[in-house]
Amino acid sequence: MNSSQNLSHQQSGVFMRQRKKYILVGLLVLILAHAGMVIADTSTLESVEFSSMPGDQLQFQFNFDSPAIEPKLFHTDNPARIALDFPAVSNGLRKKMIPVNVGIASGIHAVEASGRTRVVINLVRMVPFDTHIDGNKLFVTLENSVQGPIKSSSVVKPARSLVSARASSLPSQTINNIDFRRGTQGEGRIFISLSDPNTVVDMQERGSKIILRFINTGLSDRFAKSLDVTDFATPVQRIETRREGNSATMSITPSTQDYDYSSYQTDGLLTVEFRPLTQSEKQIASKKKFKYSGQRLSLNFQDIEVRSVLQILADFTNLNIVASDTVGGNITLRLNDVPWDHAMDIILKSKGLAKRQTGNVILVAPTPEINKLEKEELEAYAVKEKLEPLKTEIIQVKYSTAKEIQTVLMGVQDQKNAVDTGSIEDQLGQNSTSTLTYPQSNLSESTSGESNRGSIMSSRGVVNIDVRTNVLIVKDTARNLEAIRALVDQLDTPIRQVLIESRVVIANDDFTRALGVRLAAEGRDADPTDATASGYEAGGLLGANQDLVTDLAVGAATGGLGLVIFKASEFLLRLELTANQAESNLTIVSNPRLVTTDQHTASIEQGVEIPFATQSALGGTNTQFKKAVLKLEVTPHITPDDVILMDVLVTKDSEGAQTPDGLAIDRRAIETSVQVESGETVVLGGVYESTTRDDVDSVPFFGELPGFGWLFRRTNVEDSKNELLIFITPKILKRSINAI
Repeated sequence: MNSSQNLSHQQSGVFMRQRKKYILVGLLVLILAHAGMVIADTSTLESVEFSSMPGDQLQFQFNFDSPAIEPKLFHTDNPARIALDFPAVSNGLRKKMIPVNVGIASGIHAVEASGRTRVVINLVRMVPFDTHIDGNKLFVTLENSVQGPIKSSSVVKPARSLVSARASSLPSQTINNIDFRRGTQGEGRIFISLSDPNTVVDMQERGSKIILRFINTGLSDRFAKSLDVTDFATPVQRIETRREGNSATMSITPSTQDYDYSSYQTDGLLTVEFRPLTQSEKQIASKKKFKYSGQRLSLNFQDIEVRSVLQILADFTNLNIVASDTVGGNITLRLNDVPWDHAMDIILKSKGLAKRQTGNVILVAPTPEINKLEKEELEAYAVKEKLEPLKTEIIQVKYSTAKEIQTVLMGVQDQKNAVDTGSIEDQLGQNSTSTLTYPQSNLSESTSGESNRGSIMSSRGVVNIDVRTNVLIVKDTARNLEAIRALVDQLDTPIRQVLIESRVVIANDDFTRALGVRLAAEGRDADPTDATASGYEAGGLLGANQDLVTDLAVGAATGGLGLVIFKASEFLLRLELTANQAESNLTIVSNPRLVTTDQHTASIEQGVEIPFATQSALGGTNTQFKKAVLKLEVTPHITPDDVILMDVLVTKDSEGAQTPDGLAIDRRAIETSVQVESGETVVLGGVYESTTRDDVDSVPFFGELPGFGWLFRRTNVEDSKNELLIFITPKILKRSINAI
């Protein structure tokens, strides 16, 4: 019983061992078969041929060592490229770049990576194409026509092809008229009259021009020309209209970059409007300005690896892209006609990645990894800066003073570490030829990161100056010395000069007129028996001792007339008329001018100093002087666009009337800030005074009598006009002009 059981156990053990052996052999056979299948599935692209076909077609023939497979296709419009991805295909071509230069194709670029081969066909413009397989050959046929549809189902149709396909079914139409007008706000309007309101118009912005393409639209020779509309003073400079096959194209060239354009259509009238932007609109537009400027491409992928997309961008841009080992994952995207750098930023942000570009090499890695790398580089640079040996260099300052440049290099110092340069200069004197240096301890402390804010020097850098030779003595690292030299070259430039001319015009126009009368009554005092003596004078002016009825004569009369207005027996009434008229015209023009440098105050004055006697507290007499001068003081500032900002003070004082306390001073002055273009004249200000005075002296009641009232009145009329005008003209001088 025991022996039979042992025999059965031995037989079962042998069977199990044989079974395991058969299983291992079967697995080995499966592995070898699978490997053979993989090897058999791998093919090689052996050659590429191309030839011209009837109908302006171009055909490419790709030859493989095994049956060809259908490639994955995608294309870009700008630049025009067709890309074919062959999985599990190796590249057996001898050259990566094959020039074509036939028809619309310029070349073929083939690259093998990650177990696949990509072939890129570079085109002059995007055209429809077709692909088909015949055994070990793949044929790609390009049609030299923009009207035909794209036959390949794997290729996304561009918008322009869709428009063309739609237009192919439309009837023929024409442009009836083209007109241009200027709007009330300076906008330029282009009016295009279309024979068919349903005309398809493709409007695009290419570079600095706006292109309008009228699909399947005729254009007569009358309108196929170039229009120069610069004289209308609108944002539009030129309008060029021409025929392109069965379509018409209008190219609009703006005269400025500060504009906005729009288009709208009413029935058969298409209006394209260019509106100039205001200053506030310019600022808003600059903030919203698109920051991407790369070549545009279109991408349409479903669940593609991020590393594969980066490889596509590398092929498109001819840049070297290095992806970190931690970059992975898939992404689904559809981008149509976007800049490649914009597309890359979108892809990186969506996957939490960042890039760092050096030359034509772009490193792509997760954002924390990039930040860590930059932090390590900065720490290494800080350590290198502390250990790098110092060098000494002498920098000659030409147009500025070494002291001014030193202040910029050293930045803002703390008060405890600031060097009292004024005391050193006082000891050496203004014309000292000794070397002015700062104590080494103070310099080292003042240029440290703790006590010197905004310093260009490193933490160990030292800068001294020599007043006699106007040089900087700089001791710092070699890298920092290069930055200091570049900064000194940029700061040590000739200061621009400004010629300031001013005119102070004072005009006086005075007019006075006075008319007065005197009446005298006289009695006959001669001997009545004497027939030769009348006893009175019949005419002439009245004497001072005569009996006057009224005395309203003019003070400093320039003319007079005596009349007898009544005579009766021994009584005589005499009249004396006196008059005075004076006119005065005075014009004073003062023309002070001076030359000064940018941001430096300059002044010029001419006049007298009037003495004043004052009594001191001790009883003595002191003489003081007060200026009555013509003075021009100005501080100009030249902006980068040659506009001059000025702080101006102009005074025109003169001696006035004598007062009991001394001579008065007539003061005329203006102080202001003004902005002027170089060479233009501006009126800073003006004062206009007009005085009209009419005085009447009369005898009460009699001066109001009608017809005879003038015999008892004296009139005095004064009319005075004073005007002050101040003009100023700044001019930026060229470097060759050294004087007025």
